[in-house]
Amino acid sequence: MNIVLIGHEGYLGRGLFEYLQRRHRVWGWDKKEDLFTLDARFLADNGIDAVINLSVMADRQGKNFIVGGPGDRVNVQGARHLAEILKDTEIAWFQLSTREVLGPIYTLKDVKKTKKGYRPKRLVDESFPYAPVNFYGKSKVMAEMISESHPKSNVIRLTSCYTDYDHPGGGNWMVSLIKAAVQQKPVTLSGGGRQFRDPMHVDDLGHLVELLYERKVFDEKLHAGGGRKNLISLKEFVKLADPKAKITPMEGGDYGFAFDNRKALRLAGWAPQVLVRDKIAVIADNVRRGVMGPPQ
Repeated sequence: MNIVLIGHEGYLGRGLFEYLQRRHRVWGWDKKEDLFTLDARFLADNGIDAVINLSVMADRQGKNFIVGGPGDRVNVQGARHLAEILKDTEIAWFQLSTREVLGPIYTLKDVKKTKKGYRPKRLVDESFPYAPVNFYGKSKVMAEMISESHPKSNVIRLTSCYTDYDHPGGGNWMVSLIKAAVQQKPVTLSGGGRQFRDPMHVDDLGHLVELLYERKVFDEKLHAGGGRKNLISLKEFVKLADPKAKITPMEGGDYGFAFDNRKALRLAGWAPQVLVRDKIAVIADNVRRGVMGPPQ
């Protein structure tokens, strides 16, 4: 495939770019290039087969949608721009989204307690309705709906996706926890870290995109998480990064979040392959050495 990856300098973007360029011709497009300068002429001249939109402004603090703000411009207006330049083309559009469009789902009655932390009684599938509680989630709902205007589009919602590396922008919660643990700083976790996640490696995300394109699966919303074999509590995660790490509990927190991948398995034959427990030591080593990405 000839691919334009929007957001290739971000935390996930760097990892996805590394994976895709092993097999495909990939153009990276980020802040420097400016999403709004990408046009139909460029797509046609370079024979682009697919556009992957990873650009994001993640404002989780604000509750109300702010028209004209940075998040509106990147998340919503950026999606509108893509819809305009992809109109009447056969180019595939993969719109990356987030669990935040669904809002909080798990309550105490939805989980079971184990020595390692909470575990879900059920996973979250695509039947759950939109219920965003912050600006970020609301803006991503709008982007999802805008992408529906293109018949060869798919929405892929992520829970906790990760790479092997650190990142200048701080990475995600996994990198932040590992960084604190390996630097032997106290790790503060709400609820003592009993809440669960289902981390998925970015290589598994890249493979999902490939399968959807190869099998001509479009006009779908799909959940993509690490699956049951990758369920892990935050306190487990920290202890695997450094068994000596000191965890300081604090009030609040959620019970967890994990996606049901069965739709992606049914439509594309996809299931995550990378085990997060095998990757924690790799990430920790790269964080210690300040490795921000693969060797150039």
